[in-house]
Amino acid sequence: MATATNICGICDLRHVTNPSKVWCPECDEGFCSGCVEHHSLAKATRQHKTIPMAEYQMLPPNVLQTLQACTKHEEKLILYCKDHEMLCCDKCVNEVHKGCHEVVNIDDIIKTAKTSSSFQEIEETLNEVVDNIKEIQKLYKGNITSLSKNRKQIEKQIQKIRLKIDSHLNKIQKKLVDELQEVEETERRKVSQLVKKLEEKENNLTKYQNSVANIKHHASNLQTFMSIKRIEQDLANEDEFIQSCLVGDKVNTRVITFNKDESVETIVKNVQKFGEIAVVFKPTKAALRVRKKKQAQIIIPKKQTKTIKKVTARLQQTIKTTFKNVRGCCSLPDGRMAFTCCERNMLILIKADGSKDFEISIPGAYAVANGTTYNTVFVSSNVNYKGGINIVDIQDRKIRKFITADSFCYSLVERNEHVIFCSEFGIKILNLYTETINNLIFPIVDQCLFMDSNGKNIYYTSLQYNYVTCCDFQGVLKWTFKDESILKQPQGISVG
Repeated sequence: MATATNICGICDLRHVTNPSKVWCPECDEGFCSGCVEHHSLAKATRQHKTIPMAEYQMLPPNVLQTLQACTKHEEKLILYCKDHEMLCCDKCVNEVHKGCHEVVNIDDIIKTAKTSSSFQEIEETLNEVVDNIKEIQKLYKGNITSLSKNRKQIEKQIQKIRLKIDSHLNKIQKKLVDELQEVEETERRKVSQLVKKLEEKENNLTKYQNSVANIKHHASNLQTFMSIKRIEQDLANEDEFIQSCLVGDKVNTRVITFNKDESVETIVKNVQKFGEIAVVFKPTKAALRVRKKKQAQIIIPKKQTKTIKKVTARLQQTIKTTFKNVRGCCSLPDGRMAFTCCERNMLILIKADGSKDFEISIPGAYAVANGTTYNTVFVSSNVNYKGGINIVDIQDRKIRKFITADSFCYSLVERNEHVIFCSEFGIKILNLYTETINNLIFPIVDQCLFMDSNGKNIYYTSLQYNYVTCCDFQGVLKWTFKDESILKQPQGISVG
């Protein structure tokens, strides 16, 4: 692997420490100011082009990690197999690529790499994508401002509704209070009239009491007799009035009552909110640069698709993990491999030569997939009836984040900042930006454990019903393969 170092390679072999001043990509090592002169004069290396160390270290990590030598034979990779689309050394050709149709010298392919139309198209496409990202970013920044305006507008609408309700309630309240005051005034007037009449009756009866006392002491018997007749008649009239004020032995007093309208109670119970707040997506016109369709020159001609009958499997390497119940496996860009071991609850990384690099404890680890960067992988895990996706940093060797799912998680793959994974309820998709999970293909016939995707379609197996299915990201079935004479209980699947 090509790695930038600050120590001169030649001096280091002589056990002398001198800083590197330049880097030779062909020699795959750095040279100090003294050794670089010899390097430029030697017959074998005088045609090599060196670059300053500072400029070399500015290259992206994935470029720096480009393999220059075969990891198996430790010889320089000087050939390219078009059938397998891979670099190889002389020994690899003899051992693995004897039956391949086109194995060419790598120098014949790479000499026009920087001047090819495909490289130019990449530069133009990058410019287009960057401009489009800036345009979309500008729209989203405007969206942040518009969200604040939306909030203020909705607050005004809520306040308007409240004022309208308050105005209506104030109106019917005033009407009812006015009616109440009017009823009170009317009834008070009626009772006051009764009180006044009773006072008049009381005064008249008081006069009768005085008259009776005078008659008793000073009137003759005839006068007394005749007076009693008149008084009896008047007392009968007064008693009749008194009886009109009674119900049985009780006096009829007036009480103002209030019968609440049932619809008011309904409002109190049923109207719990002014409305609902929701987010809707409104398509906004963006001034995006449309990527042109170009007939680009391909640096490396694509290999012709072979039929399955012409494909020959060759064992290239056997890796003994010494672990049991290994469920997940993926190849990393730097040549290492990652495995998940359910029995030991581990994520294990294996070097390209088959030796163990390190391991990380992940309870319930099930499957593993490449992450969004060279330093991350995704690991599905299931513990105590709870599943989720682990984002693991393989450089710092720790779990960076765990995202809980609403079901068990099995096989998984990352595509375009989304993790597609199998669950006990179908195939689901995790948005890494929002960390939300949605159903992608639901329901399916049986529990889906293994799947893969090429970014356009999804391929998954049915362990119970012995078939492989292809569908798009809307869940539309493309095809299903089932032939139990050659395919039974399919488990792992990988898209080539």
